[in-house]
Amino acid sequence: VEGKEVKVAADAAAEAVILETLQRLAPLPILSEERGWVDAGGSRAAFWAVDPLDGSANYALGYPHCGPAIGLVADGAPVLGVVDLFVLGEVYTGAVGRGAFRNGAPIRPSKTDAPDRGVLNTGAPARLTLDADAQGRFLRQIATWRKIRMIGSAAAAIVYVADGRADAYHETGGMIWDVAGACAIAAASGCQVAIEGALDAPLSVTVCNSMLQISAVR
Repeated sequence: VEGKEVKVAADAAAEAVILETLQRLAPLPILSEERGWVDAGGSRAAFWAVDPLDGSANYALGYPHCGPAIGLVADGAPVLGVVDLFVLGEVYTGAVGRGAFRNGAPIRPSKTDAPDRGVLNTGAPARLTLDADAQGRFLRQIATWRKIRMIGSAAAAIVYVADGRADAYHETGGMIWDVAGACAIAAASGCQVAIEGALDAPLSVTVCNSMLQISAVR
């Protein structure tokens, strides 16, 4: 455990396999959760963002929402992704302009058009400050929704919006490797995606179906 972050041996093992495969088959700079920038000497206009095991605490505790999340970021936006929820046997893939899929079958977001009828996926990341203002903002945000879900994996939470299992996602404090793959899948499915902040710093990420307003989710 590093602060509130949970690291397991599977993180390093999965990262080694993923990085070797990307470097061999699709050589671009890589920004990985465990190693930071790898092969980043050239342009970073396009790069891989890799979380070898999103939801490490879930994995360690036996919760099923966890797995590798890989995204291709081009010109600042995630455009291709894969999220492998291996315990559940669900592999999500997507490429902007080419569609999004769960185990090869097309997925689509929900049609819910108001927060008070919708489900929000969110979380309280380890980097979240718990001062009174932050607490107040968080409570005001969740109070508008019919149901709230915190499943401990940003990647799983976002692809569930892409798949219509939830209607929106919002979280602050995550990093690009946590969300790039899932955000690409969400955009490919027809979701709205907003990523705010520098791509190598904590972010504010909002994802929702096309019937909701990004401003109502934040």
